[in-house]
Amino acid sequence: MKLHHLFFPLLLCWGSFGESAAPDENRASWRDVIPVLVNQQHQHTLAAVEALLERFPPKHTMSLERQAALLLLDNVLFDPEAAEKPALQAFFIVRTKGVVAALHQAPVTRGARICKLYNHGFIVRTPSVTLAFDLVSGRHLGNDGFVLPDELLEDLACACDLLFISHFHPDHADLRIAELFVRNGKRVAAPEGLWETRPFAEGLIYLKRTADAEQTIPIRGGADSVKVINYPGHQGDPVANNVVVVTTPDGLTFAHTGDQSNTGDFEWIDTVSKTQKIDVLMPNCWTPDLPRLIAGFNPVLVIPGHDNEISHTLDQRKPSWLIRERLGDMAGRAVLMAWGECYDYAAE
Repeated sequence: MKLHHLFFPLLLCWGSFGESAAPDENRASWRDVIPVLVNQQHQHTLAAVEALLERFPPKHTMSLERQAALLLLDNVLFDPEAAEKPALQAFFIVRTKGVVAALHQAPVTRGARICKLYNHGFIVRTPSVTLAFDLVSGRHLGNDGFVLPDELLEDLACACDLLFISHFHPDHADLRIAELFVRNGKRVAAPEGLWETRPFAEGLIYLKRTADAEQTIPIRGGADSVKVINYPGHQGDPVANNVVVVTTPDGLTFAHTGDQSNTGDFEWIDTVSKTQKIDVLMPNCWTPDLPRLIAGFNPVLVIPGHDNEISHTLDQRKPSWLIRERLGDMAGRAVLMAWGECYDYAAE
């Protein structure tokens, strides 16, 4: 076959493609539709995520279906503009409402119910006390759509006895939440100096940063108390980061690391388990040498936090698959959770 016999049909095809090209105004209207289509895609994806998470709840051994659910969620969150998507904004609120509902279910009579919220936020309920750690409203993202409403924040504050804040960064310290806790008669253990000039400062507690002293925080107007060791952690070199080990009146002990990320602090991290029996460790998933940190605390259970924090750039977000890799030989102790999930820990 001669070359010109092939070339002529190609010209015909090229001409047909050219003739079907959309006018500029049509292409512009398609561009306007794209965000709507992307949001619809997210709606369907997140609906599948919720259905899978409901059917395959958190466990030490992760089923393929649960892995798929977390990976689907990773894909939605691994988007530079994730906070702007209405589907994700609605998901954020619905999942947080689910935690409030779980806290109002049948009371905890044994062990602890551990609920994971956005970023490194956790609520831990035992038969005697309800503790909150690093709760945020989403306000730090600067997008009005990705903010929990005040009535929902009020529900969270009313459900808890005490809030711990690890350090001053706004993805861990939320002024509005602290204010609502204090207004509802709840104590807030804050980093030294944080909000000390605010009108609600009288409700704040500034714990000493020392591994050598157990401190007591009264709760419910002094009717009970928790014991705390506030380890002097750091994020990098300059940022003081409180790593709290909290023992409840039930005798259960919970540790939350905030943004702990200073290799020099392994001097004390490596020795924590020599004096403390940790039931549950809630570490930041991106901390340097996560297996070594876990070994230092030697907990019964690990629930990583700080996954997929969407105010961070993509290179700083940690999806579920990467957390599993970073856990290394400690993966068998860990339970990976999504926003709005709760896990019942049966104390040994």
